[in-house]
Amino acid sequence: MRTTASRADVVDVRHLTAEVFTGARHRLSRLRELERDGIARCLTEPGTTMAQAARRLGTSRATLHRETARYGIGVPGRAQRS
Repeated sequence: MRTTASRADVVDVRHLTAEVFTGARHRLSRLRELERDGIARCLTEPGTTMAQAARRLGTSRATLHRETARYGIGVPGRAQRS
Protein backbone atom coordinates (compact mmCIF):
# COMPACT_ATOMS: atom_id res chain seq x y z
CA MET A 1 0.00 0.00 0.00
CA ARG A 2 1.41 3.36 -0.99
CA THR A 3 0.54 6.58 0.77
CA THR A 4 1.05 10.03 -0.61
CA ALA A 5 2.11 12.98 1.46
CA SER A 6 -0.28 15.87 1.51
CA ARG A 7 0.86 19.46 1.75
CA ALA A 8 -0.04 19.36 5.45
CA ASP A 9 2.52 16.57 5.94
CA VAL A 10 5.43 18.64 4.65
CA VAL A 11 7.65 20.48 7.11
CA ASP A 12 9.68 23.37 5.78
CA VAL A 13 11.76 26.11 7.39
CA ARG A 14 8.69 28.17 8.33
CA HIS A 15 7.60 25.39 10.72
CA LEU A 16 10.88 25.25 12.65
CA THR A 17 11.57 27.22 15.81
CA ALA A 18 14.02 30.10 15.74
CA GLU A 19 16.49 28.14 17.89
CA VAL A 20 17.14 25.87 14.92
CA PHE A 21 18.58 28.80 12.95
CA THR A 22 20.73 30.29 15.69
CA GLY A 23 24.05 29.48 17.19
CA ALA A 24 23.14 31.11 20.51
CA ARG A 25 25.38 30.00 23.33
CA HIS A 26 23.72 31.93 26.13
CA ARG A 27 20.19 32.41 27.39
CA LEU A 28 18.34 35.40 25.96
CA SER A 29 15.91 37.67 27.77
CA ARG A 30 12.28 37.32 26.74
CA LEU A 31 12.49 40.57 24.74
CA ARG A 32 15.58 39.36 22.86
CA GLU A 33 13.88 36.00 22.20
CA LEU A 34 10.91 37.82 20.67
CA GLU A 35 13.20 39.95 18.52
CA ARG A 36 15.19 36.89 17.35
CA ASP A 37 12.00 34.93 16.62
CA GLY A 38 10.53 37.81 14.61
CA ILE A 39 13.67 38.11 12.51
CA ALA A 40 13.83 34.37 11.88
CA ARG A 41 10.12 34.24 11.01
CA CYS A 42 10.46 37.04 8.44
CA LEU A 43 13.56 35.55 6.87
CA THR A 44 12.07 32.09 6.48
CA GLU A 45 9.11 33.26 4.42
CA PRO A 46 9.60 32.01 0.85
CA GLY A 47 11.05 34.58 -1.53
CA THR A 48 11.65 37.22 1.15
CA THR A 49 14.83 39.23 0.68
CA MET A 50 16.81 40.89 3.46
CA ALA A 51 15.55 44.29 2.24
CA GLN A 52 11.91 43.14 2.35
CA ALA A 53 12.37 41.59 5.80
CA ALA A 54 14.01 44.80 7.05
CA ARG A 55 11.08 46.89 5.79
CA ARG A 56 8.56 44.53 7.46
CA LEU A 57 10.50 44.72 10.71
CA GLY A 58 10.82 48.51 10.52
CA THR A 59 14.61 48.56 10.45
CA SER A 60 17.42 49.06 7.97
CA ARG A 61 19.03 46.28 5.99
CA ALA A 62 22.37 46.97 7.69
CA THR A 63 20.77 46.63 11.13
CA LEU A 64 19.08 43.41 10.08
CA HIS A 65 22.43 41.99 8.94
CA ARG A 66 23.96 42.97 12.31
CA GLU A 67 21.09 41.39 14.22
CA THR A 68 21.27 38.13 12.26
CA ALA A 69 24.98 37.99 13.05
CA ARG A 70 24.37 38.89 16.71
CA TYR A 71 21.77 36.15 17.15
CA GLY A 72 23.65 33.71 14.94
CA ILE A 73 20.66 33.34 12.63
CA GLY A 74 21.49 31.29 9.56
CA VAL A 75 18.66 30.52 7.17
CA PRO A 76 19.18 27.59 4.78
CA GLY A 77 19.50 28.73 1.18
CA ARG A 78 20.78 32.18 2.09
CA ALA A 79 24.39 33.16 1.64
CA GLN A 80 26.01 34.19 4.90
CA ARG A 81 28.06 37.39 4.95
CA SER A 82 31.57 37.20 6.36
